Amino acid sequence: MDRVAVISVVRDFDMYGRCVRDNLFVHGCELHAIDNTAKNEGIGVCYNRFLAGFDFSNPAWLVFCHEDFELKEDLRPHLSDLDKNALWGPIGAVTAVRFGVYHEWRLVGQVEQSEKDGSRAFMHGCKVPPGTPVETFDCQCLIVHSSLVASSNLRFDETLTFDLYAEDFCMFAAAKGIRSRILPFAARHWSGGNIHPRYAVQEAYINAKYPDVCFTGTSSWVLGGNPPFFRRLTCAAKRFALRLIEKKNG
Repeated sequence: MDRVAVISVVRDFDMYGRCVRDNLFVHGCELHAIDNTAKNEGIGVCYNRFLAGFDFSNPAWLVFCHEDFELKEDLRPHLSDLDKNALWGPIGAVTAVRFGVYHEWRLVGQVEQSEKDGSRAFMHGCKVPPGTPVETFDCQCLIVHSSLVASSNLRFDETLTFDLYAEDFCMFAAAKGIRSRILPFAARHWSGGNIHPRYAVQEAYINAKYPDVCFTGTSSWVLGGNPPFFRRLTCAAKRFALRLIEKKNG
């Protein structure tokens, strides 16, 4: 089997040690901790720098994951017979169309999620069979084979600093005919999932970058500048309902 390289951009080395470096389930994998404590560079910049220095003559599965993403089982058996011409991840999103009109946003795949201190742990998403297609993955974990990166010249958008870089990677790959698929495995993301105000700015950037397509993200129901009419209508109705709820709750 090809080697497995786990790549993380790190600012909290205590969290990285607990979730990745000292995790028994990553033994046998190559660990690449990108120290981002001094410059706090964008994730896309750090990942692309890793790819620029990577030896593509020695094939590997590349696991791009957060410093607080904890494997809870050995990932390598899951990768042994995996399709190298697809992107893989544990959790992503799709929009299901009902009755040809109603558009329903869905999380696909499942991970455990908690706060940084381990509190409020719960199972996020839903279980699906291996290979289930999604539109995009959450940034917490994206898996791609080095041969696909090389043959399709896949890279991260460096304008997307800390949000939506994995979603953009999936959208960029989809334009080249590459599918994104769910790989179920046990893991925990030690993150409360709070959305920073910069997210809206980066979301607007993606919408302008892809004016003629429409995708779904785990934190954004609509990504891209051209959602179908009924999808726009459903989205607007949900946003209006949320505003009413917020107004009612003060």
